[in-house]
Amino acid sequence: MSSLKYPFGLWRSGRWSVLLTVAAGVAATLTAAEAGGRGRTKALTPTEALAAFQIEAGLRVELVAAEPLVVSPVAFAFDERGRLFVVEGRGYPEPIDGKLTANEGRVVLLEDTDGDGRMDKRTEFATGLGLPNGIAVWRGGVFVTCAPDILYLKDNDGDGVADERRVVLTGFDTSRTSQLRVSSPTLGRDGLMYVASGLNGGKVTSPLHPERAAVSFSPADGRFDPDTFLYESTGGRGQFGLSFDGFGRRFVSSNRHPVLQVVLEPWHLKRNPRLTVTQVMQEVSKVEAEAKVWPISRASVSADFIPSLMNAPHSGTFTSACSVLVYGGTGLSPDYQGNVFICEPAQNLVQRQILRDEGASFRAEVAGGGGREFLASSDTWFRPVFLAHGPDGALYVADMHRREIDHPSYVPEESRGGLDFTSGKENGRIYRIVRAGGDSKRVAKLAGDGEGLVRELDSPEAWRRETAHRLLLEHHEAARVPSLEKSALIAVQAEARVRARWLLRGLGGVSEAVLAAGLSDKTPAVREQTALLVAEYLSAYPDLLKPVLALANDADARVRFAGALTLATSADARVVGALAEIAARDGEDRWTRAAVLTGVTGRLEALAAALRPHAGENPAALAAVRQDLGRLFGVGAPPEECRRFLSQLLREDGPLAASLPALLGLAEGWRTRPGTKAAGADPFAAMLGEAAGEAERQALGGLVARAAALATAGTAPLPARVRAVSLLGWLDSPQRRAVFGELLDARQAPELQLEVVRALERIGDPASGALLLAKKNWTGYSPQVRAAVIATVTGKPPLLTVLFDAIAGGTVAATEIPPAKRAQLMRHATPALRERAEAVFKPIDTGDRMQVYRAHRDLLALKAEAAPGREIFLRVCSACHTRGAVGGKVGPDLTGIRHQPADALLLHILVPNYEVAPAYQAVTVETRDGRTLTGWVATETESALTLRTAFGTDEVLLRSSVASLSASGVSLMPEGLEQTMSRQDLANLIAYLKSEY
Repeated sequence: MSSLKYPFGLWRSGRWSVLLTVAAGVAATLTAAEAGGRGRTKALTPTEALAAFQIEAGLRVELVAAEPLVVSPVAFAFDERGRLFVVEGRGYPEPIDGKLTANEGRVVLLEDTDGDGRMDKRTEFATGLGLPNGIAVWRGGVFVTCAPDILYLKDNDGDGVADERRVVLTGFDTSRTSQLRVSSPTLGRDGLMYVASGLNGGKVTSPLHPERAAVSFSPADGRFDPDTFLYESTGGRGQFGLSFDGFGRRFVSSNRHPVLQVVLEPWHLKRNPRLTVTQVMQEVSKVEAEAKVWPISRASVSADFIPSLMNAPHSGTFTSACSVLVYGGTGLSPDYQGNVFICEPAQNLVQRQILRDEGASFRAEVAGGGGREFLASSDTWFRPVFLAHGPDGALYVADMHRREIDHPSYVPEESRGGLDFTSGKENGRIYRIVRAGGDSKRVAKLAGDGEGLVRELDSPEAWRRETAHRLLLEHHEAARVPSLEKSALIAVQAEARVRARWLLRGLGGVSEAVLAAGLSDKTPAVREQTALLVAEYLSAYPDLLKPVLALANDADARVRFAGALTLATSADARVVGALAEIAARDGEDRWTRAAVLTGVTGRLEALAAALRPHAGENPAALAAVRQDLGRLFGVGAPPEECRRFLSQLLREDGPLAASLPALLGLAEGWRTRPGTKAAGADPFAAMLGEAAGEAERQALGGLVARAAALATAGTAPLPARVRAVSLLGWLDSPQRRAVFGELLDARQAPELQLEVVRALERIGDPASGALLLAKKNWTGYSPQVRAAVIATVTGKPPLLTVLFDAIAGGTVAATEIPPAKRAQLMRHATPALRERAEAVFKPIDTGDRMQVYRAHRDLLALKAEAAPGREIFLRVCSACHTRGAVGGKVGPDLTGIRHQPADALLLHILVPNYEVAPAYQAVTVETRDGRTLTGWVATETESALTLRTAFGTDEVLLRSSVASLSASGVSLMPEGLEQTMSRQDLANLIAYLKSEY
């Protein structure tokens, strides 16, 4: 939800006379008031800022440029001459109404004229831009993203000022704030320029090609030809930042999702329009609440100001992840190559994560296991927003350097007045990170003839490889083909062998021999990328199909994935067997499974038959594939094929668990089939139809009993039991409700309970609602299950009546329904339901505790002091709540609560049941040995749960030891705290909660 990140602009010449650095292990000498804290109104000098850094051991931070040489840098790019083009985001943040009063954005050209490693010359390359936020070098000029446009700027007369300025693409959405706009132009191996959408859409045209139709899209990244400006949407939705690794795999980031890999593209999925793939990005890193960061500043994030997030603070987790970069330079040490770096400007740090293979994609782990960041500052004005390779192998960092980085639109209106969104708009820093102890390198130029550029593809330096690749694309010389073919075969760097093949493609084509050699290259990544490239050449080189078929048995998972994508493009009958081999081996990997299924249009029965010989090889993989295959049958295969598939499943020998995935997929697909009956109808009976034989009807009847037996078999594997519950939800039989009632017991695994909830939601009749809200079930739900039940019964009109009856009967407390849902129901379109909602929920806002709250609101005007408020906190609150390093862990951590409105704090203190997060609702457990425990469920698994008591202790209980579990729906926090303190004490307590503690 939080902050971000990119603005734009530029300035005039100036320089620093000394090279400023900070090495790892150097202790900051600044006080907290000097280096951190929102109270400081003056930016640190570059020297002071360097002293505030904490960097990994063995590394050093150097200053490359600072104000007035650079102001508000948000993106930059080096050209082949080593000159640095910087986008300045001076206009950030724009007014909340989105109307710019001036076009402050600039692009400036920085140069190091004396070779000391510091930029010392500034030229204003382009001014008068709106909100520019990204830049890429091309043909002597630069592309600049500046929604709604992508501009091309070029200096044709050599004075350092752009005299050519063209809008090459336009129509990118500008209806949202500046951090939600097209950005990050980055050249791909295929010679196309990729951009991040900014989580935004558009209707894109090229003013230079009015004959072309507009490309309309909802939020999706895109790419364009840098010479023809032909635009198309791609997979992925990046916010700010886009990076290719050394082999062309694309990574993006988005606020609370630090590292995402785009795995599938629209052109892959179009091959099978019935394939229901809704996710095309792998969450490589941990995300949201699990995406931990370790700041050393006391920065605040915008979520700290939002009352609805009071129980889920974002501090200490990524809130403004941006500018993801897969590092490939030599300026650090070899251990850093291939690592991923991510900026977190809201909390003044850059994190390093290490990529690990995971199927067709990756999983990332925080370097060193966490606890300390790659780069962090105690200076809350340090705002790293952009990362890039430098010509010298260093890692370069753009520091926008603002007192506040959050956009005011994401801060509640009542809190904006206390924040300074303008301080720092005249500042900006660019740093580089290098090995400690080494000399700063002069920024090296990359020049030479075409043969020299081919040799540069094999450089150990990422920037030199990337720049050589770009220049070879720009030159487009057929004379380079022989040397590129040689490089494709014998280059030392595996990345160079991949780049050479893509460059040959751009020069008119890759020979069959070069492609064949790539398919058998010693490095898996070369085989992988060659396999993807071969898809374009199978019709021209049909003999290549044989080595591609062989990739089904490659030792590397990503090679098999790429092979599946390419095989899916071929109509050759041999392909089905190879796809089945890949599916049987890698079917648990959702990306490889999807790749296989993109190629089965018109040959579903053939794949089903090809999978049968693989039964038993990898049950989990086969289950996942058969479920998706069943879904494809159900949604689009001819009815007779569906019936044959179902009949085959009903005839299969062996345990039901083996057939369950395919049966579930078939039912799910049939439900979405055009012309099918309403939800709740038995899809299997519909498939068999009137022509069903006696054996088929008996087999279908027996399916209910088999599913019920498996669902309630306590010794059966949990995944099989969950699938059996789901299958019962599709089968129209009275027997299923008895099973569902048994499995809603609190002693059952939460996975089973949740699956019962989903099944009853799908049935959706009042009897289902009555079962969900039966008192013996409702009082035993864990917070997770209770939240799912609330979402179910408030989502369908037939269930709402049951909910209102349960509230009226005292089974469900009205306060257990979240405030947002209460407000929604009181605006329901159906008058009768709206009236019942108002009758139930309006008293919550006018009840006794609300009257207490209103009677105490005037104390907010009292003069209050934080120091005595701390004493109140220690006496009254600290047994349950932590603030800073003090207190218990029974209730929510209040460390990041200081920016919440005082009125909201007062409300939650005096009316603790106004909104109770499910995780903090009081639960009472009676054990089989006679104990009674009260607390909230801190964690739970299939076999056990942990109850955190009001004493701050954790009681771990086996589910088998629980006699009963009941949830009250109310908070553990007691009412009537105002009776334990004076009005002045309460005012002081709030002052303390809003202080820096």
